[in-house]
Amino acid sequence: MIDSLLSLVGRFHPLIIHLPIGFIVMGLLIEINKKKFKWSNDALKFIFFWATISGILSIISGYFQYQKAGYLWDTIDLHLYAGISTVLLSFCFYLYLNGVNYLISVPRKVYTIGHLVILSITGHLGGNITHGEDHLTEPIYNMVGMSNEDMKESMNYKDYSDKSVYVNLIQPIINNKCVKCHNPKKTKGGLQMHNFEVLKKGGRNGKVLDFENPELSEILVRIHLPKSEKKHMPPSGGKQLSKEEIEIIGNWIASGSSPAQSVAELKLDENLKSYFFMTKTNFFPDVKILAVDFEKIKELKSQKIFVSPINKSSNFLSVSTINKKDFNDKDIDKLLEIKDNIVTIDFSKSSITDSIFLRLSEFPNLTVLRLTDTKVRGEGIEKLSVLENLKRINLVNTEFDTAFLKSLTQFKSLEKIYLFQESRSLITDVIPDDKIDLFDFGEYKLKDLPSDKEVYN
Repeated sequence: MIDSLLSLVGRFHPLIIHLPIGFIVMGLLIEINKKKFKWSNDALKFIFFWATISGILSIISGYFQYQKAGYLWDTIDLHLYAGISTVLLSFCFYLYLNGVNYLISVPRKVYTIGHLVILSITGHLGGNITHGEDHLTEPIYNMVGMSNEDMKESMNYKDYSDKSVYVNLIQPIINNKCVKCHNPKKTKGGLQMHNFEVLKKGGRNGKVLDFENPELSEILVRIHLPKSEKKHMPPSGGKQLSKEEIEIIGNWIASGSSPAQSVAELKLDENLKSYFFMTKTNFFPDVKILAVDFEKIKELKSQKIFVSPINKSSNFLSVSTINKKDFNDKDIDKLLEIKDNIVTIDFSKSSITDSIFLRLSEFPNLTVLRLTDTKVRGEGIEKLSVLENLKRINLVNTEFDTAFLKSLTQFKSLEKIYLFQESRSLITDVIPDDKIDLFDFGEYKLKDLPSDKEVYN
């Protein structure tokens, strides 16, 4: 009964957590405009008192959610610490407003800036728990015309056939699902799993790999237990093994758990091959390129041209002129010095014309081109066919002429062309049937349902 009650309290955490957030945001808005409101000090006392109370309730409910929902401590610890820090800061500001001597010496701006920073951190960490660590990066990838799947490294079965199963398949699975709780710093059950030697050694309860009776290996038993069982691994709140991952571990253990066994020797069935060895290539060019001098990027940014890396570990760049509406055909000369690094360009709502195509043909690694809401008609667009890496072109709400559609079908690497127009339709019969899927005209229609024809009296 008590467990059920505490579990219920924990499930209110997503609702309760919005109360202190609302109080703090309201308080900060009043604090920023306090000179306009004579009553601001009394209002702030009230607001930050209840921000503290509701914050404490959020911490309590969040802790019960952690306890009863099976979350791993590693997934919530930073969020909890940040939440406690937020509540403490709100309480300190409340005491400051009430004239507590030892807090008055702290500059008032420290409380305002501190709340903005710690609230952002707490919210971001909470978002990671609820929606996954890519909840912010996913829409960014979508904005540049790609998905998280496009960022994954490609694998080819033939390239891995003579390589170690353990190094290339088993250890990566263990690293992703097990090592966070079984490593030199955190050793649950005395078991470490970060390399084969410690895995073979086992933990306090004995060995997890049974070389004489493989089917009785503890690791195999644990991953096959129902999630409701306490000994099931990974814990119910952690990242679970997929059916394919369980199968590959089972196959490896059944064949002797050898770190030297090759992928070919394991004799995987076709389903496992297709799951672990993706045959698609990287979305962006698979070439090494030197980083651009930061001063060049800084200079472009000063001219309202946004330049940023596509990810933290890449020297490829994304360029956008969305904040520079007067960007024209001549301005592209400003990008020529970094043309080898540019893989995505967004010229949406700029002043470019068809003359841009000749210069764009000099950007060897250009992969995504966005020309939304421009005066582009398409004359000369065939010049872009020399770009071997160009995969997506966005021509939404342009003046594109259907006479140039057929030339786009000759591009070697193009995967999708977006041609939706608000005021007209570009659908035409000049496109060969085998190329029709290359174009997205945006005129989506829902299929008729049987219920749509029913007449109700």
